[in-house]
Amino acid sequence: MIDLSIIIVNYNVRQFVLQTLHSVYQSHLDGLSIEVIVVDNNSVDGSVLAIEEHFPQTKILANKDNPGFSKANNQGIEISKGEFVLLLNPDTVLEEKTLAMSVARIKAESDIGALGVKMIDGTGTFLPESKRSFPTPWNSLTKLLGLSSLFSGSKIMGGYNLTYLDENIAHDIDVLCGAFMLMRKSALDQSGLLDEDFFMYGEDIDLSYRIKKAGYRVLYYPGTKIIHYKGESTKKSSVNYVKIFYNAMIIYVKKHYKGGVASLFVLMLSMAIYFRAGISIVSRLWDQLKYPIVDAGLILAALHGAKWLWGRFYYNDVDYYAGTPMYANLVIYTLIWVLCLAMYGHYSKVSNAKSLLRGVSIGTILILVIYGLLPMAYRSSRMVLLMGAGSALLISWMTTLLWNRLISRKWTLSRNPKLNVLIVGSNMSAQSIKNVTTKSNSNLQLVGTLSIDDSDQEGKAIGTIQNLNEIATVYKVDEIIFSAKDMTYEQIMSQMDQLGNRYQYKISGDSHIGVIGSNSKDHSGEFYSSDLQYRLDQPYSKRQKRVFDIWSSVMILLLFPLILMINRFRWKSISHAWQVLKGNMTWVSYIPKKGAYENMPIIKPSVIALDSNTKLPLSENQQLRTNQDYARYYEVWDDQVMLLRNLNRLHIRY
Repeated sequence: MIDLSIIIVNYNVRQFVLQTLHSVYQSHLDGLSIEVIVVDNNSVDGSVLAIEEHFPQTKILANKDNPGFSKANNQGIEISKGEFVLLLNPDTVLEEKTLAMSVARIKAESDIGALGVKMIDGTGTFLPESKRSFPTPWNSLTKLLGLSSLFSGSKIMGGYNLTYLDENIAHDIDVLCGAFMLMRKSALDQSGLLDEDFFMYGEDIDLSYRIKKAGYRVLYYPGTKIIHYKGESTKKSSVNYVKIFYNAMIIYVKKHYKGGVASLFVLMLSMAIYFRAGISIVSRLWDQLKYPIVDAGLILAALHGAKWLWGRFYYNDVDYYAGTPMYANLVIYTLIWVLCLAMYGHYSKVSNAKSLLRGVSIGTILILVIYGLLPMAYRSSRMVLLMGAGSALLISWMTTLLWNRLISRKWTLSRNPKLNVLIVGSNMSAQSIKNVTTKSNSNLQLVGTLSIDDSDQEGKAIGTIQNLNEIATVYKVDEIIFSAKDMTYEQIMSQMDQLGNRYQYKISGDSHIGVIGSNSKDHSGEFYSSDLQYRLDQPYSKRQKRVFDIWSSVMILLLFPLILMINRFRWKSISHAWQVLKGNMTWVSYIPKKGAYENMPIIKPSVIALDSNTKLPLSENQQLRTNQDYARYYEVWDDQVMLLRNLNRLHIRY
């Protein structure tokens, strides 16, 4: 009989699940027999093929749809053969001793039905959900109001995450986190499997409750620890997360509470959904719009200043423009400049001088075109317009420098300034890591390598790991990358624990895993990979593409008589513009040949394909390379050029 069955549910987190499997198979099992079962919920990122290639000893269940976390875990449990079952998230990293020590601890006392370990995030910070109590109305209220964080040492206020209990001492608790949930198979036989009414979240609370109800203890065991890169499936700050999480709590309450208490609790949770969702929406909107809002305010103020100056010194009348549409015109000018700056990536992480110049220039051209189409009564001063264009350029440049100075303490136009990176590992590993990281992220600056011991014969290392803290301070290091080829996961986590959250951390594995880490306990992990990196995969590129689609569709619909003439009065061109505006289509996308865009960022069906202007047919390799280059080096400028080239063929869908 197998001692331990490990169930991992995967959904589109290829790099992370590969690192998780690597840490599992690197474990010191001390005679423990294991089987690993990965249930894949219809991933489209090549996860299944990668697991089959690099970890062929793994059993894989490949679903044709996404039935949810609970059902997928149950699928794995039903075919498992172990005396113990471990539910393990695909974004975790285990110490080498974790499996053996955890199983030994649960075996030691037959009344322990489930066991969880100490969890830390990618910054080395303890995760409070490692130990929790049942979500009573009071515990949920203190959590919701933030009182549990303010009074973490209080037994009354800190009940939700049991923050008053020492994180380094074993305790009997109520609830384990589903990221690492070790259970006796016999306890599962009595309590039942995961409740499939829970699509995601809440199923671990419900299962912990039923295990305790069956007469077993639930133990928090900090004798070993794991890294949990949170948020890979649902971003913690998203409205979708709030909705899923609190709806899961409502399902739990309706199942385990009765009468007036249940009704009151459900009402409270329903209010919490709207409250937290509102905060989330406002927070996300401000996070995304704070740069353009500040720019818009300053540009509008500068335009009013230009209006006053021109009236004062040219017309000798500060009230010259009173009673004219000038005020409305200035608002429209400001919006056009800010929208064009956004469309050309000025407010993205890779902002540069080119995006700034393009945004202001194209905005100015659009304003001049609109200006020329307006009746004389609605036109404003061209001099005010040109003064505004200069002000928009200067203001956007200065605010970018100021924002980046406040955030990174560096005067730079880029919103993604250089990070000083220190590598801990052998010279050979360091060279491999350097190749991967520089290929994936040009904003990394390697300051040196630290060797694990004194065996650096070539003298390329700037020190040893014993001096890590001092060297990181002297070189003003932002990020530390540990080589898992030269260090154990236990050693890596120990270093993270000693250094604290002053630095960003990543762990490098084999070439197929890449370099993985997380810089926040509330956001998903990041990775550098030797695989192709697609700029079109980044949120800012997707936003740029969508903004361009909306803006250009509006212009085409406004100018529809001209567009119809250019397209020989084919109404399909207007229909396509309407579909793009609604988000059902996009203007430009891949060459739509089978196999030419597999494993690339997903894009809506397009009106214009990348080969629409190609005179000779492309080979399969040329089609693939064209699509890859488009996704890899995407710029919204490319879409604009393609749209202008095909302005007379918008009625044709490629």
